[in-house]
Amino acid sequence: MQKILIDKFIVPEESKAPFLERALKVQSLLKTLPGFVEGFLYEKRDGESRYNYMTTAVWENEEAFENAKKTVATEFERQGFGLQETRRNLKIASERAVYERSPY
Repeated sequence: MQKILIDKFIVPEESKAPFLERALKVQSLLKTLPGFVEGFLYEKRDGESRYNYMTTAVWENEEAFENAKKTVATEFERQGFGLQETRRNLKIASERAVYERSPY
């Protein structure tokens, strides 16, 4: 069963450029990992949601998803990148959930 990681973000206007720069770097890494199916970055243009950005990453299965989490954590550590610290400094709030999807 495919695993879908969905992250929703509240990004202040002044933090959009650094947020998008980091998001593109992470997405470039994710696309190279085994089991990656597809991913998208969404920017809200209209509507009621408090979240103005959302990212999705689809993985073939649980194993691919778990391996991707480990790889990203290792890469962040290698780069000296602190995710929580960066989000705090940029005043970015986020919410994360993992889903399984099936066709309808």
